[in-house]
Amino acid sequence: MRRALFWVLMPLVVLVVGGLGVGGWYYSDQLLPAPPPFEPVLDVTIDAVDDETGRITLAAAGGDLDLHTVGLVTDSGLLLANGGHEPDEGAVATTRTTTLLDGEWPAPGDAATTTIDTFWGDPATTLGLPFDTVSVRSELGDLPAWRVVPHGAGTQETWVVLIHGRGAGLSEGNRLLPLLAELGLPSLSLSVRNDLDAPADPNGFGFYGEKEWLELEAAITHLVEVEGAEEVVLVGFSQGGSIALSLLRRSEQAERVAGAVLVSPLVSLGATLDLQARNRGIPEPVIPALLTSTRWISTWRSGLDFSQVEHVEWVDDLPEDVPLLITHGDADTTVPVEPSRELAALLGDQATYVEYAGVDHVREWNSDPERFEQDLRELLVTATG
Repeated sequence: MRRALFWVLMPLVVLVVGGLGVGGWYYSDQLLPAPPPFEPVLDVTIDAVDDETGRITLAAAGGDLDLHTVGLVTDSGLLLANGGHEPDEGAVATTRTTTLLDGEWPAPGDAATTTIDTFWGDPATTLGLPFDTVSVRSELGDLPAWRVVPHGAGTQETWVVLIHGRGAGLSEGNRLLPLLAELGLPSLSLSVRNDLDAPADPNGFGFYGEKEWLELEAAITHLVEVEGAEEVVLVGFSQGGSIALSLLRRSEQAERVAGAVLVSPLVSLGATLDLQARNRGIPEPVIPALLTSTRWISTWRSGLDFSQVEHVEWVDDLPEDVPLLITHGDADTTVPVEPSRELAALLGDQATYVEYAGVDHVREWNSDPERFEQDLRELLVTATG
């Protein structure tokens, strides 16, 4: 009976293990390769345009069109939609009041799309802010970065380092540049491995901050040695938040950090993979075994240390004298909000935690720029005071 049972169960075991191996390899292929740079897909038709008032009607409703402030990429340029929206009757179209940032006004019938990377392009083109492209020397090679020094600002005290998220680019931090200019703070928007025009990882893999913190370390070293900077404030979006946390835990340059802002930060890679598996409709009983297989295969292929992207577990290694601002939307479908809540709770008075109701991934500023900038202003004043 035992022998018969063995031969009945063995094929099932082989089938399950094989299935988990195939599934783990598939999700490893989704996890490891660095994503391509953002390219807008123009999938919304423009119904009406009044270039005198800036009012544009689009044949769509909901989603990012509901955000207070958002970019509109068209066939002919980039527009800023600011100040809320006007859904048309029946919610099949939306009218926004816009400002032309670059290019030409679109015409009815042209295609468009929204982008939360509101000032998509370089700072001079989209914001009228002079900038230089500089090279930051790293162990992988030279990293392109945008150097923005507001008129009259000094460069030998505090710099703000802007660290974009996975799949985004240098322009992700542009939305904060007007406030930094108002405060007279210079900034450096940093590339990391696998970015456009930056050195690639030898295998083309991304590491969710587990290795990219070395590029941030190189940027701080650059600012100290080239600009004469005394200290920096880190601003990380999504994966950029993980990069900032990794540097604070693992780098001697953490002593130069006067403050950190984490926007929808990747605090737990495990929780993020679990959320994304659920989003894909994978049956819940299968998820733990599938993600275990994915971790094993990914570590074998790339050397990625998943434990280093579980920042709550390393909270005691964070410097105790660095104030943090952590923001997250409670409707984030990309990176779960719960690890940010837990991290903030463990940090206590060291962290200011601000949660945005009904807001998806890295859309805190887009949903309420005034609120976000007030919290950022307070952190910057505290850090530089």
